[in-house]
Amino acid sequence: MVMQAIRRSKKKMRIPLIIMVIVLAVGLIGSFAIWSSPDMQSNAPGNEANPEEQIKNLQVSIDSMENELKEKPKDYSIIKSLADVRYQQAGFYAQINDKAKSEEVFAKGLENYLAALDYAPTELNAQGQADIMVKAAYCASNSGQDNTAGVLYQQAIELVPEDFAARYNYVLFLAFYLQDLNKAKEEIGRYKAILKDGDERIAQADQLLAVIETLAKETQDQEQTDQSNTTGQTDTTGKDSGTDDKTEE
Repeated sequence: MVMQAIRRSKKKMRIPLIIMVIVLAVGLIGSFAIWSSPDMQSNAPGNEANPEEQIKNLQVSIDSMENELKEKPKDYSIIKSLADVRYQQAGFYAQINDKAKSEEVFAKGLENYLAALDYAPTELNAQGQADIMVKAAYCASNSGQDNTAGVLYQQAIELVPEDFAARYNYVLFLAFYLQDLNKAKEEIGRYKAILKDGDERIAQADQLLAVIETLAKETQDQEQTDQSNTTGQTDTTGKDSGTDDKTEE
């Protein structure tokens, strides 16, 4: 069932669907809000408004916070809240297939998250900083800024090397945004190497690796099938052409 969902979506790389398949396969529902995709929040209990209404409601909050920032341009709390709201709104734009607007809002969210890091209070610990970096990286990867996303993920991992959420999100970025399955697998290996024997996160990493490896095999098999089909079509075309030539003679 897992790989059937991936196979159906492989050609267009429908990232939110694939990510949810991975989350289900690894048993991490509810643990990683970032990769469950912002648009999933529309299904929360007591939150029945459609995406368009959600976008309008969130815009009211955005306008209000932007006005507050005019008076307090370095207020960490306001900047961080603005980033979170834009993160959600961008997800709703993605849900209604408005790619241009989604990318635009994600880009603004990225700017807000980076500003939040600049004005973060001194008491914000490494985990708190890493969490912001991971969200910023998600915004970057969804606004065509893959290089920035990669740097942010790596910085988050440097701050909290044993944090599974940061590593998990980076692995999915490598596998599904950059579509580099080998690097994704290598990253899982590096993570396992720093964990102590018996750490429960090793089992989680193994589960994620198993899905990534299965996906790699499925991708390879599909590519071979596609090549065979292309070759078969070419041969058929050649035979048809030969038949037409004989007919003309």
